[in-house]
Amino acid sequence: MANKFIGYISFAANLLNPHVFFKTLFFNFYHLPFKQAIKFPIWLYKAKLYDCFSGKVVINSKEIRPGMIRLGFMGGHMYPNNGIQIWNKGELIFHGRCIIGNNSSIITGKEGKLEFGDDFLATVSARIMAYIGIRFGQHARVGFDVMLMDSNFHPLFDMEKKRFKRAYGKIDIGDYNWFGSQCLVMPGVKTPERCIFGARSVVTRGCQFESYCVHGGSPLRVLSRNVMRIIGQDTIEKYTDE
Repeated sequence: MANKFIGYISFAANLLNPHVFFKTLFFNFYHLPFKQAIKFPIWLYKAKLYDCFSGKVVINSKEIRPGMIRLGFMGGHMYPNNGIQIWNKGELIFHGRCIIGNNSSIITGKEGKLEFGDDFLATVSARIMAYIGIRFGQHARVGFDVMLMDSNFHPLFDMEKKRFKRAYGKIDIGDYNWFGSQCLVMPGVKTPERCIFGARSVVTRGCQFESYCVHGGSPLRVLSRNVMRIIGQDTIEKYTDE
């Protein structure tokens, strides 16, 4: 009962914040059915909204609760407290809880679909650009300064075949994938469940991915096998010199 009361206090305090209230109100009631919008499931902090009138926003979840989707709130204090940019000409789909921290951008093109599985977390400074399609499985984790892009935007002309090379491809991220700081995920990537990618990994199609492994480097390779992240049991409680 106490936790529920604290939740209502937090809900009221957030909505009274002028950086939250007006765009949160607009975004929920413009994009969602009334029965969902009245619960304010999406909270926006310092949101910059561009081309959001033509795009769709869908919440496909059995449970709709206040603040289950929070976009732009502080997640990394060493980064600017400047909220989130949203360019949505295509379709944003949420399957449950989704947290994307400050200094981030999410973009969908006119034909693009960006789909977040339940319990998605991007701490800060994420850049996610879906002009074709990007899908995250459940419990995905995205570290600082990670970029995912399903198009390289500049196709090259093949002089022998007299045609342009394909410059795009859907990205499909498996359940429980974890991307370390400054990873770059390129068009056409499809990963299985339980993949971990070390800091500054360049993840491209054609790479060999293995579940329960740490991948890293460029070119990408397996660095460690038979490992997994257990969410909720993966924080350092104290630092020592031992």
